[in-house]
Amino acid sequence: MTFLSRKTRMTAFLVSLLFLVSSVSAPMVMGASNSMPAALATKPLSQLEANWSAATGNQFNQDYNPQTQINSSNIQYLGLSWLFPLPTHPTALLSVAGGLGVDSAPMIINGTIYFVTQFDQVFALNAANGNVIWTDVLPVLPNSTAGHGTGNISLHLHDGNVQFSTKLFGNTPTFWVSAPDQKVYAINALSGKYELNFSDFNGIATVSGNNPTSLYTGTATNLLVDQNRGIVITSVMSGSSPATGRCFYRGWNINANPVTMLWETYCTPPQPGSTLGPDPAWTIKQVSGMQHAWIFKGYGRNSSGGYGGPNGAVDLKALSPTQLNSTLYDDWGYVNQSPACKAYTGGSSTGSTAAGWGAPWLLGTGPTNGLAFVNTNNRDPYTSPCIPGPNLWSASILALNETTGQWVWGFQAAAHEVWDWDCSWWQAMGNETISGANTQVIWKTCKDGYLYELNAQTGALIWSWTPPTSFLARCHWCYMLDPLNRTEMTFPFFNPSLQPTLMYPGAAAEFEDESSYSPALNYIFLAAQNVPNLAQYVAPNSTNYRTNAGMTLLGPNGGPLLGTGPSPLNNFTVFAVSAATGQIVWNHFQASQSGYRGGLSNSGNVVFLTLSSGDLVMLNAKDGTLIKDYYIGGPLNVLPSIGATTSGQMEVIVPITAGIVSWGTGVPGDIVALTLQNVPAGSTNTITTTSTLSASAQTSTSTTTVTASGASGVSSTTLYGVAAVAAIFIIATGYLALRGRLKTAP
Repeated sequence: MTFLSRKTRMTAFLVSLLFLVSSVSAPMVMGASNSMPAALATKPLSQLEANWSAATGNQFNQDYNPQTQINSSNIQYLGLSWLFPLPTHPTALLSVAGGLGVDSAPMIINGTIYFVTQFDQVFALNAANGNVIWTDVLPVLPNSTAGHGTGNISLHLHDGNVQFSTKLFGNTPTFWVSAPDQKVYAINALSGKYELNFSDFNGIATVSGNNPTSLYTGTATNLLVDQNRGIVITSVMSGSSPATGRCFYRGWNINANPVTMLWETYCTPPQPGSTLGPDPAWTIKQVSGMQHAWIFKGYGRNSSGGYGGPNGAVDLKALSPTQLNSTLYDDWGYVNQSPACKAYTGGSSTGSTAAGWGAPWLLGTGPTNGLAFVNTNNRDPYTSPCIPGPNLWSASILALNETTGQWVWGFQAAAHEVWDWDCSWWQAMGNETISGANTQVIWKTCKDGYLYELNAQTGALIWSWTPPTSFLARCHWCYMLDPLNRTEMTFPFFNPSLQPTLMYPGAAAEFEDESSYSPALNYIFLAAQNVPNLAQYVAPNSTNYRTNAGMTLLGPNGGPLLGTGPSPLNNFTVFAVSAATGQIVWNHFQASQSGYRGGLSNSGNVVFLTLSSGDLVMLNAKDGTLIKDYYIGGPLNVLPSIGATTSGQMEVIVPITAGIVSWGTGVPGDIVALTLQNVPAGSTNTITTTSTLSASAQTSTSTTTVTASGASGVSSTTLYGVAAVAAIFIIATGYLALRGRLKTAP
């Protein structure tokens, strides 16, 4: 990595005092031109190239932009155009725990940048210069969820919490936010005025089959907007104790006034103590009503009793009634609780799961039109002797009918999940040729360190991949369990001896970020982190029932866990995996004491990585070679967005942020805009691509030659130029006393 020397930083600091005098409450505009060089404008941008139309780039969650204006041949000339400093918490939320800055990737649509801070302030900025078009503070208060059974609200948002629509409200461009006050807000993207807001959760008692003493969290959940059908899908997040509420999803008719609930569907059985009472055969009946149901067996036990057996998935629909009954009867242990379990639960729930988070859910298209693809969290508590069975559908991805809420198929990534390896974060859609046929597929990563390619219509496993142990080791007790092995399905802890055990992948997972897919190369880019931790079993009892997750986590040497400080043992490796074969194409090792969090983007044959150390790393997408390590300064925990100004100038938008899970200086955050700077006149770049640009079978081949003219701006021979270095230095060292703060009103 490239880091500034102490002398350079001090010089920059002194220069910055003069620089900031004229920049209070305004974007810092550097030397970059806000108009695109004429030679770069010769090729008009398509809508796909100009817009980063979702937090994940497009509706297929590919974290990809097909533009070629900024590419692997000229990316070394990327420089700072402007910087927008974010405000800190509003006074009303100073008492609420949570992050500063932005923890979801900004959208870039028709020359406007849209994003929401972790403290629920929404911004629309002019992409050309960072000027505020409008801003709005959502009416979220510390007591907004009083009486909901969710605890205190938590200021922490991800890409799954935001959506954008253009066909609703009389074809009004609309920015959607799922906020921690358990409300959904639809905001006019042109004016900042509300189109609607509604409560999607009003308390434990509103969920059918819930024990009245169960709990959820105050964290904002994902949402999914189908603007063609006028349907929004929401859920809630789970806690970490056995008292977690029942897993459910809700569908809403947003064309109705007021908004009405269309359906509520469940992914765990009715809980003990509920009006429905426990039903030991509920999961069996649910699987019987689905078209397809799978559980990943992974590289489990081999024939000699060790780990490393054949890969595959168990088809629950193919099991005999006897096998299905022995596998799923009283799954979750709600009925046949032992005396010890009843003593600490009081006969109520032994555990549950809830909605996944992180990356957005998916809407089906083409052959899967009318389906929604959602994911689920880990089981809660993480460990316990009272939760037998595979625990469907924890750590899973599921397909449901948008109109009815009926489950269509499910794929569980980890049976009897005992590691805190949920299946949140990234799922994306594309097309592959499978057995000679064009097939719509879903790519899914889970915290267990596996990447899955699934048939989007059936959920059937096409292939799975995990980094070879020569790259990232896997502990003996860190392999997937066999759902048909009753002994394994009753493990109280991932190490049956209950001894403290070094877990790798750790609870921070191999994949706790968003991956990226290139239709041009048909490669999937993943950052797999090595963050081991020492896990200790905690036995449940009557006093810790509502607070005990079943496991405590320490650093590998018994010291602080990741999130309280970096560790020299941590690192990550970036892989390019062929979507056609599931095989490694290239790998790039990155030393990083913080592991990896956030996500990857790719565009113009470049893979972009954001590091908590403040580095924006750019790799050649074809071979993984390092093109540039660009030190920005503040902690980078969000994937970059790539889109254009109204004049057609492409930008890379990078949020500086610190959050609940952050491994950098806690700063209010900034939005950084990078553009091409001082590109030598006459330089050319020719890119030929054959790509499938959507989840439908639309393939295009294009050859683009870009001739660049010189552009005014920050010299590419230095990090940023003196003024920019000054600004970045201040960001990296927490300059609350030196820079102006924006007002919270438009």
